[in-house]
Amino acid sequence: MVKVLWLAPALNHYKARFLNHLANDEHIQLHILSGTGRNKMGDHDIDDQDWAFNHDRLNVPKSKFGYAKSVKAFLKNNAHKFDWIMIPAEKKNVVLFIFLVRYCKTLQNTKTFSYNHPVLKTKNKNLKLLDTWLTKFFFKRLDRVVFYTKESMELAVRQNLIETKKSFWVNNTIDTIEVKKYYDYNDPPLNEKRMLFIGRLIKSKQIDKLFKYFIELQKSVQGLKLEIIGDGPMAFEVENALKSNDNIIWHKSIVDEEKIAPIMTRSSLVFVPGHSGLSINHAFAYGRPYITLEADKHGPEINYLNPNENGFILGSDFKTNVDVIADLLLDDEKLLKFCRNANKKGEELSVENWVKLMKINLLDA
Repeated sequence: MVKVLWLAPALNHYKARFLNHLANDEHIQLHILSGTGRNKMGDHDIDDQDWAFNHDRLNVPKSKFGYAKSVKAFLKNNAHKFDWIMIPAEKKNVVLFIFLVRYCKTLQNTKTFSYNHPVLKTKNKNLKLLDTWLTKFFFKRLDRVVFYTKESMELAVRQNLIETKKSFWVNNTIDTIEVKKYYDYNDPPLNEKRMLFIGRLIKSKQIDKLFKYFIELQKSVQGLKLEIIGDGPMAFEVENALKSNDNIIWHKSIVDEEKIAPIMTRSSLVFVPGHSGLSINHAFAYGRPYITLEADKHGPEINYLNPNENGFILGSDFKTNVDVIADLLLDDEKLLKFCRNANKKGEELSVENWVKLMKINLLDA
């Protein structure tokens, strides 16, 4: 039995569900230490259901988790109980990181690992060299680094950010088992076309562009509808769009797959113009192609998208992009092909595979 402490400054429903499957494995004993997450950013609080993991939640927001005294106090009292402690390798956690790796060196059997991106990210391009240095700083001191994708791991090794022997990977995922409770793959309806946006309503998702594209696409795709699942600080843009367009349907925040399944089933594709991450997994779990725009800061899950097979990463030319999306919506044969390719990729990204690989990474010490 391997005992794992997972530090989660923000424990959203996606994370809680796939970690619960890890905790259900007979070889893993999982304990999660979480904070209160991101305030008013569209996150959906997890409920107090009967999770397989042990859970301590501290009254600390994500922004302060990395230097909160209560987090350090918990680690001082409990770190020795675990074989592995997972800490996100992020700049906001640098103070906590230094404390943890130093403290674990005084313990006989406790090691540290992270599960994250290949390199730290910043909004300031002038800090790229600092990000690279900090990435190496984190990776050098961790006992193991598990990357979100195989491509991320290979990139980190190729750029000499980490030693090969410390490098592991597990495809990031959602709770595909929960999806399968309510959904078996279905081709999308061909008599009525619908676009779906799913994600938090935050600035980086470029909600304004979502409506700009939708309005233009309505001119060439008769009866096109747009459905939106999500909430957050940019909700006012949705509210404004609803006033002038009857073909927009807003479901606000939904995390129950039982309620998401019928919306996904009647959708033709998922379109998120801005930064994309696990929404890609979500689309593919339902066998729906995913479309987004080029960006520097997509999540590593963007590697799952194979352009012109299960979706598109579109460039900067608005008219060209509109034509590409319209062509997919209007060409039934092409749409069905994209959906089936998306479904195939979704099967590869199952939570069962995630648990299997993560367990191997932690047991193979």
